Amino acid sequence: MKICICGETFSGIGGIQRVVALFANELSKKHEVTISSGDTPEKIANMVYKLDESINFVQFPWDERVAFFNKGNYDVMIGVAWWHSLWLAMIAPELKAKTIGWQHNSFEAYFHTPGSYAWKHDELFKKYLSNLDAYVVLNEKTKEKIDTNFGVNSTVIYNPKSYVSKEKSDMRNKVFLAAGRMVYAKGFDTLVDAFRIFSQKNPDWKLLLVGDGQELPVIKDKIKEYGLEKRILTPGKTDDIKKYFLQSSVLLLPSRWEGMPMISLEALEMGCPIIAYDIDAMGPIISDGSNGLIVRENQDANAYAQAMLKIAENQTLRDQMHQAAIQKARQFSVDKIISEWEELFK
Repeated sequence: MKICICGETFSGIGGIQRVVALFANELSKKHEVTISSGDTPEKIANMVYKLDESINFVQFPWDERVAFFNKGNYDVMIGVAWWHSLWLAMIAPELKAKTIGWQHNSFEAYFHTPGSYAWKHDELFKKYLSNLDAYVVLNEKTKEKIDTNFGVNSTVIYNPKSYVSKEKSDMRNKVFLAAGRMVYAKGFDTLVDAFRIFSQKNPDWKLLLVGDGQELPVIKDKIKEYGLEKRILTPGKTDDIKKYFLQSSVLLLPSRWEGMPMISLEALEMGCPIIAYDIDAMGPIISDGSNGLIVRENQDANAYAQAMLKIAENQTLRDQMHQAAIQKARQFSVDKIISEWEELFK
């Protein structure tokens, strides 16, 4: 089968880039896979998340797109994220291939975030989304909102975890881990506030805040203002998150919104319980009280700090959650997820 995956850019660092590289590499074991994006061939060759050598690359053809992709004789075309899903839906009736859109963030992020993502594009989605043969979303709550608002029957397929590890996190390390791009959506500003409250009652635990981004200088200033330089460590970005999991016991995920964050699936694989706010993305990932804790009061630093205290001060609870996380990770195996995509291709 010939499969073409279209998106804006796959050469950068981020959740979409990670999952698409993993997805494309797995598909390439059985299919002829082409990546089409706005990247240059040089950028694709130097991608952080490496593609298998068998995968083809074509720069996205903005002119005569229909003719170009029909000439490629693809069996399936997949539009990644909101713009390329919408673009694919708009021209789907003219394409020979089966067409699939793939949503990578929450409904609120796409349609309720002023000036970002698909803000004020609701009417276009209502008009064209039904042209697609399938529209893939990442959790059941997002499916309900997409189907209700746009009159389609979307398909839930989870993201797969990026690796399998025999080594697991040690629940004896008094270290929290938080990692990702330092941007507003990730909620690291609120996390520093929560850790300040936590630190006033717990003198032992530290926080590894791994990543880089536009908000990092502001976050560092806040850490300094609170006098927490020795307890909140900011080592920068990494391409080896596993080494930080091995130093940590709990993942903190304070995001305002997410699609299905790869870091959370990696946490499950490493046996790390997760503390997160009550956002749609956490539905498939955290069973509250079992493999992590859900903080119902969104972006409430005090409530988040109380959850941190609960898990930090109870070794038995951490050990129980450790085992539950490892069990939960099995739901996100690459083989299972790819088999669900294969069914969709038929």
